[in-house]
Amino acid sequence: MSSIFSGLSRLMPRSSMNAVGINLALACIESLLYGMFFVLAMTSLAVLVGRHTNRTSTFGGRSFTSDRIWTSPLFVATMFLLATVTSHWLITVRRVFDAFVYFDAGQDPMEYYLTVEAPTQVIGTAFVVATVIVGDIILTYRIWTVWDRRWTLIIFPTLCTLAYTALGVSMVQLFASYSPNESIFMSAARHRVIPTSALTLATNLYGTGTIAYRIWSSNRAMKHSHTFGGVGLRVSEGLVIFIESAAFYTFWTLFFVVSFSANSLLEQFAFHCIPAATGISFMLIVVRVGLGFHWSQITGVGAGAAGLAAHARRAPSMRKPALAYPPRAITLNVTRTVEQETDYALRMSPEPSSRHDPAEMC
Repeated sequence: MSSIFSGLSRLMPRSSMNAVGINLALACIESLLYGMFFVLAMTSLAVLVGRHTNRTSTFGGRSFTSDRIWTSPLFVATMFLLATVTSHWLITVRRVFDAFVYFDAGQDPMEYYLTVEAPTQVIGTAFVVATVIVGDIILTYRIWTVWDRRWTLIIFPTLCTLAYTALGVSMVQLFASYSPNESIFMSAARHRVIPTSALTLATNLYGTGTIAYRIWSSNRAMKHSHTFGGVGLRVSEGLVIFIESAAFYTFWTLFFVVSFSANSLLEQFAFHCIPAATGISFMLIVVRVGLGFHWSQITGVGAGAAGLAAHARRAPSMRKPALAYPPRAITLNVTRTVEQETDYALRMSPEPSSRHDPAEMC
């Protein structure tokens, strides 16, 4: 990043280096992040569609794809994120051409990038708000799922998301009504942007904390059972917590809040990379769930507390040469598993032995 800025400083006055240099760096970094997001999104769509297509009903062999895939929360979330993140990236690319080619014949890119009321700036802001709303909804859904569908735990993030939606719309309207030469750091904007950002940051911190605690507490209980060693678990525990809690999304939102509060032009870079950062965070979750990726691939243990408890019950029998998972168990609850997106809700109390851990059924 510093090399980009130092190179630009030789080509333009120092006063214009910040705005133009940051936005050029934004175009490069967002394109890189978008490429990562696009690969993850295509992977998740292929896996989700493939899983729904391959699962047919036992009555007449009818495919579930047409009436199941469109109601899948993960599929719908992926499509929404793909639309909003792609649209914002296209706006960013368009702004580069506008600044250096179309606006005033490319003579004053700094003025273009500092124009808050520019149509592309307002539209880009709207896509950022829309992406954050989708991301907060997904995070709320993850809290609900990981905590075994406890509705009381999603009251706070739901209220924050609703409040963010209202303030986010008002923020877009404020930017659209800006007058020429007004700064984005004016008091009216700060009174909208900071509370709006604080709401989504509160949702992110709450989600990251609750999900991380759920996974950590489950694994702590498993460590005390002495079923397996703790060294290998620590690496996988950190990886799963990072993915499941959308920690990258939380850190990037915090980066934007700090930049804007410091009146730094880095806020443009942080703000307009939010869609790509949000998409990457939640596509990692979708890919993990869609591929059935869980701790058994890393440590040989189930992902949720139900899986951990089931593993503890099976530990003595796993030393036997006989198969640990009878083939019949794979097809017992296929329909129920599809509806739950093969997710791994963390249960604190063990289930009856007649029921099978979802981690076994992936």
